[in-house]
Amino acid sequence: MAAQGRQPSESTVKGVQVIGLCRFSVPSSGAFQTEHETIEERRAFLYDPRRLDQRFAWFEHVNLPGIEAQKDPAFTYILLLGEDLPEPWRARMEAHAARIPQMVIEYAPPIHHRQACADAMAKHIDPDAEAVIQFRQDDDDGVAVDFVQRLRRDFRKTRGVFKDRGLMALDYNRGINLHEKTGTLTPVPLYHSFLGAGFAVCTRPGDGNYVLDFYHHVIWQQMAAVTFPSAFMWVRGAHDGNDSGKVSENWKIKKDPAELRQILRKRFRIDLPAFKAALRVLDGSGKDVAE
Repeated sequence: MAAQGRQPSESTVKGVQVIGLCRFSVPSSGAFQTEHETIEERRAFLYDPRRLDQRFAWFEHVNLPGIEAQKDPAFTYILLLGEDLPEPWRARMEAHAARIPQMVIEYAPPIHHRQACADAMAKHIDPDAEAVIQFRQDDDDGVAVDFVQRLRRDFRKTRGVFKDRGLMALDYNRGINLHEKTGTLTPVPLYHSFLGAGFAVCTRPGDGNYVLDFYHHVIWQQMAAVTFPSAFMWVRGAHDGNDSGKVSENWKIKKDPAELRQILRKRFRIDLPAFKAALRVLDGSGKDVAE
């Protein structure tokens, strides 16, 4: 069941549709770092109130700001939720969807995760588009305010490759890991290609290909791929709820901390003081969280 959002044609400009997917604590089988023997065990894990509060803090302070501030508003952002997401988190998420024109909620039954994602995206594909640019991100990832704009611009530059092959990846490998550990936030700038955040797959409508069908870290083995390293395009949450903090020292970029805070504010609309305050509430200690 879809909650609200724009029609496929509203996310298509000059034949090119842009559509994104964010999965938020969906009880399903497969595609998880932490496995469970039953769907009931997975549901209990995903819907633990403290875990949901943590995920909402990252979602509302890292993920949503960049989506709301996109310079190109012609895109659809699908938020995939479990059909039994409990209150008050369900109403809180629906309030975001009511406020953000591009956001549409899809509620998934407890089926295989990749099938749930494909079913959700299929409903919003424009069958008349020349190309469908699909991106994905986790609920603790963020994209720069010009991400959709850059996807369309860079697709135009590489359209010949797409026409020849019918599948193509656009990769933006410059971003920031935002580490949170024991009450401290530390942004680490780096180069990292083919992450879950900061890349997109260009497909043809009706070809049955969806962004979650491909293992992003080896997607260059399955299709032509073009990487753009020039601008900071993604922020990835790194905390005790995932394994995103593991990076090579060779990938890191030297940046002044003050400049990094400015980049987070201007390119991603991340309000670090507000995020600090939210983390303090979760921590319950009342102590400061460093920027």
